[in-house]
Amino acid sequence: MAGFILVHSILLVGLAAIATAVAWAMARWRPLMDQPNDRSSHALPTPRGGGLGIVAAAVFGWILFWNAGFASRPVAGAEIGLLVGALIVAAAGLADDRRAQPARLKFGAQALAASVAIALGLDLAHLHVPLLGPIALGPAGPVLAFVWLVGLTNAFNFMDGLDGLAATTATIAAIGLALAAHVLGDGPTAALAWSLAAASAGFLVLNRPPARIFMGDVGSQFLGFAFAGIGLLLARRGAPGVGALIVPLLLLHFLFDTIVTAIARARRGAPLWQAHREHLYQRLNRSGLDHGGVTLWLGVMALLQVVFALGMVAVLPHAPWLAFVPALWLQLVHAWVVARRERAAT
Repeated sequence: MAGFILVHSILLVGLAAIATAVAWAMARWRPLMDQPNDRSSHALPTPRGGGLGIVAAAVFGWILFWNAGFASRPVAGAEIGLLVGALIVAAAGLADDRRAQPARLKFGAQALAASVAIALGLDLAHLHVPLLGPIALGPAGPVLAFVWLVGLTNAFNFMDGLDGLAATTATIAAIGLALAAHVLGDGPTAALAWSLAAASAGFLVLNRPPARIFMGDVGSQFLGFAFAGIGLLLARRGAPGVGALIVPLLLLHFLFDTIVTAIARARRGAPLWQAHREHLYQRLNRSGLDHGGVTLWLGVMALLQVVFALGMVAVLPHAPWLAFVPALWLQLVHAWVVARRERAAT
């Protein structure tokens, strides 16, 4: 066991180094330079596309774990679906980082990635409903899996707007995901999450405020799809009623911000696919809190959500929805803080 932990630790450090090195190399590729505009939160031209380092390190880690025998079960279609789908959205994201693509093409690539992943076996067969217990989803399973994969891919993309924000959340949430998978006895899925955590932490070296490189769509879409896919793996193999809720709980602040902002824009008739600066984290930044402050604030929220998720897995496996009570209260406190700071700034 000690030898395994040592090898595992060395590999994770190596993955972080790979992510950092690739991100640094991308920073020297001038076609990916992000020029500030009226929607930007940065003032100086900064290279984007550094998320390719996350992709390279995480995928390398996944393949190495599978081929080196660390996984205690053979790689199945669901894992292959996760890998292929994540690579599709990463490739589409890199193309968008190189030159902005129409929204329909971006969604088309995400839909293709989700469809391929589901066709290979990354779907949702059962869902635990409070008071009713586990319910077989039947034909609705692939539909819900599609919505989840595409939805979280976009949510993560939308929340990548400040220095270090998405990478910090990804690092913390992936560590929490790995720990939860270990508690559930799913070591192979935990290995996927550990690789994601190491890759995100390595990229954060160059992305922490003030960022020397941006993640870009290649990184944010990959992370969103990867978290969604690993969440589906846990839903298939984790304890009934718990596995499917771990990733939504770990990333609840991203989901809450995305949903609340989308509802507010829809009520005003604003296009949901149009770029804007109306997310809660963007409003918090405009109220006077700098990038580092916003990233720290949401990082603390992510840490608390890890605590809630681990508590749900270890203490509340038969009543997992109770873990969402303090988590939702945390989101309301976050929204109240944003509104109060906005009022004080006017």
